[in-house]
Amino acid sequence: MLRISVFSLILILAVSCIPTEKLKYTIEDSDTKDKFDNDRLEKTIQPYDYLYIKIYSLDERTSQIFEQDVRYGYADEQLISYEVSDKGYINFPFIGNIILKDLTLEEARNKLEQELNKYLTNISIRIRFVGNKITVLGEVKNPGNFTFFDEKITVFQALALASDVSDFGDKTKVTLVREKDNVITYQYLDLTNKKIAESENYYLLPNDILIVDPVRTKYRQMRDYTPVYLMLTTITTLIAVLSLF
Repeated sequence: MLRISVFSLILILAVSCIPTEKLKYTIEDSDTKDKFDNDRLEKTIQPYDYLYIKIYSLDERTSQIFEQDVRYGYADEQLISYEVSDKGYINFPFIGNIILKDLTLEEARNKLEQELNKYLTNISIRIRFVGNKITVLGEVKNPGNFTFFDEKITVFQALALASDVSDFGDKTKVTLVREKDNVITYQYLDLTNKKIAESENYYLLPNDILIVDPVRTKYRQMRDYTPVYLMLTTITTLIAVLSLF
C-alpha cells in the first residue's frame, strides 16, 4: 500500500510540473554578452496623447488668462491637459488648432512659443506628456490599464505595474499590440532572451497592449490532468482510510 501511495504522489507531482525555462527572465545561455546598445528614441506627439501645457509670463494679466486649476496645493495636470486629436492637433487659446503630430516636446514648445509671441510678449512654456496608459493582459497577477508619466517605459516596467507574470505565464510568448497611424501591428517578444534589451520593442509607447500567454502545461492540466489528479487523490485517500482498518 505504501508503494501505491508513493507512486500516486509521484504521478501527481509529474503532471503538475511547469518548464522553468519559460518562467525565467533573460536566461543565461551560450551567448555571454551582457551589454547591449539600445538607442532610446525620443517619443513624438501622436493622436490621443495628452499634453500638459503651462504658460509663464511676467505680465500678471497674461498669467491670469492661463491660470491653471489648482487643487490641494498642486495643479491637477490630468484635468488641465490637452488631448491631441485624431488629426494630430490641439485647440489652444489664441492660436486655435495647431498641428503637433510627430513633433518632440521641445519642437512643440518652440512652435507654441512662436505662435503665442504673435499675440503676447515675454512668455515661456512648459509642456509634458500626462495620463499615458498601458494595458497588460493575460497571465499576469493584476491585469488592467495602468497610467505612467514618463515618455515611455520598458516592457519589464509594464509587467511590474501588473504585479509581474503569474505562475502560469509563458515569458517566451508575450504579444505586443501597437496602433499607429490607424494601423495595428502585432509583435512577439521572448522575455527570456537577453537580446530583448536591444530590441526596438524594449521600450513601450502609450496605448500599447501587452498580452502574456499561458504555458501549455496549464492547458494540459485543465483539460487532461485535472481528472487524473482528482482520481489519484481519491485513490490515495481511500488507501489511507482502508489502512486504518
